[in-house]
Amino acid sequence: MTALAVGLALTMSGCGGQTPPGATEPAGTEPETYAQAEDRFMTMADGLHTLIMAIEPAEWAVVDGAYGAHPTGCQLGVSADSGYRLSAVRAIELPGRDPQQIADAASAAFRELGVSREVADRGEGDARELTVVGEGTIAERTVVTVRPATGQVRVSTETACVPGSAHDLATEVFAEERLPADVWRRLPAFEGPESQPAFSFPADGPRYYDESGEPLRP
Repeated sequence: MTALAVGLALTMSGCGGQTPPGATEPAGTEPETYAQAEDRFMTMADGLHTLIMAIEPAEWAVVDGAYGAHPTGCQLGVSADSGYRLSAVRAIELPGRDPQQIADAASAAFRELGVSREVADRGEGDARELTVVGEGTIAERTVVTVRPATGQVRVSTETACVPGSAHDLATEVFAEERLPADVWRRLPAFEGPESQPAFSFPADGPRYYDESGEPLRP
């Protein structure tokens, strides 16, 4: 199992209440449907794309297979009920770029998207790190991390834990009841200016990683 499979293992989930894509708390008693989960994913994916393209309109890497369309199990608040969430991570290296310029671009994109944000500049020298944290609209929490010493920029976003079965939703996303261990190979390895979000990756679709975990361009 490669690092790309981290976080992609299926978790059997229970049921809870139904929540609109923009909400953070359950509003009913039924788990979300595939259509509702797709709406939630598209909101996150569109916002994330706008954000990373505002920082740098280039090809970003999908980190550790975290494309965002694979539902994972989670616990709803302090209750014993299970739910699901979606998470996505993108990264790029921009050596020589002014880190404050990157943080400003992220802040401007958050503002355009209607996302409340906080900026922090911590550490010194090689340990310096700038973060721009946004909450709401795109997802529950979206974090832009800039490491000036290496030029690495990482953007992660995660939806709230909401009622629904991660297993049931995943079987619809991947069109298989019993998912193979290498299901992560179906998820895109990169996101660029022309990329379009997708919430369906059937078995007969393209492979974006080889068997060793190296990214491919189908």
